[in-house]
Amino acid sequence: MPRRIWGKVAGCRYGRQAMTAGVLLAVASVMLLGVISALQQGAAPLPPNTAPVSETVPLSEAAATANLPEPVNTGSIQEAATASTIPEAVVAEDNSAVNEAIQALWRGGITHAFGWQLHPLYGDWRYHNGVDIGGGEGQIVPALLSGEVVDVYTDKAYGLTVVVRSGKYTVYYSSLASAAVQKNAMLKPGTPIGSMGICGGEPEPHLHLAVKTNDGQKTVNPQELFPDIPARALQQN
Repeated sequence: MPRRIWGKVAGCRYGRQAMTAGVLLAVASVMLLGVISALQQGAAPLPPNTAPVSETVPLSEAAATANLPEPVNTGSIQEAATASTIPEAVVAEDNSAVNEAIQALWRGGITHAFGWQLHPLYGDWRYHNGVDIGGGEGQIVPALLSGEVVDVYTDKAYGLTVVVRSGKYTVYYSSLASAAVQKNAMLKPGTPIGSMGICGGEPEPHLHLAVKTNDGQKTVNPQELFPDIPARALQQN
């Protein structure tokens, strides 16, 4: 009996369409169930023992987990810096000594200015290529800038002279009674260069200080490099 009924249904045009729709519906139901099952598995919660991403693990625990040795304490950065630097007191003392030596020289003041000046002894106008700084005979003359001694000689006009190349300038320390440095010596500010003396045309003890560019083409007013030199008795034009 069922086979007859099924045969009649299958033989009917509408029966075949109904059978096709039923098969497609069954296949779609199976696929839908598979998708729902996959989504449920992907949304499964994390295991209870999983730590949140934002949680910070202590360094010691992380090192132990990775089988790494614990960091060795080599002292603070401040202690390391202190060990490799000069004590502040020593630096301050050295700077104070340098400043005092230079200030002692400046206290003599400028007695003869740079440029065309009326000569105090001969009474005529002459070009003065530096400045004269007054002082006492035998007074120590310090290096005003760091540099290298490039020459030591006696000038006919300005007497015993020590020449020091300092950066882009060459500094001439003249009218010295004695020189305490030799050629090729490296100097720091405050290093004694020699002692103050007298040259032929200027009978008073002084330092004749002159400055030129390293190419020797230009003479520079020393007060442009050393504006702290005070004027004591400038010659009037």
